[in-house]
Amino acid sequence: MGSLFLVLKAAPEQEEQAYFVSNLARAAHEKGHKVTVHAFGDGIFFLVPHMEIGPEGLEADMGKENFHFMYCNHNVIQRGLENKLFEGARKSSTPDASMEFLNHDRTLIFTR
Repeated sequence: MGSLFLVLKAAPEQEEQAYFVSNLARAAHEKGHKVTVHAFGDGIFFLVPHMEIGPEGLEADMGKENFHFMYCNHNVIQRGLENKLFEGARKSSTPDASMEFLNHDRTLIFTR
């Protein structure tokens, strides 16, 4: 099977992009594809539990095999969200995210 790298930079007011990314990621995973979602910029707000924005069930998705979430740690620090994101997501840096482009068959970027 293939692999898909989804980059989410959408702001909370662009919630429809987070829903699209979530639905696309789930559909690809259900078809057997490896999926990685990388949140950076304001997209990290969708990985904060109890903010009541974005798609539900992200925390459950993080526990699935071949379904990964990562986030830009620098953006988390900038926004004062340290220790407030879902525990299943892994922190990353720009070089880490850049390497993911090479490790996946397809990449889609969602930004404002």
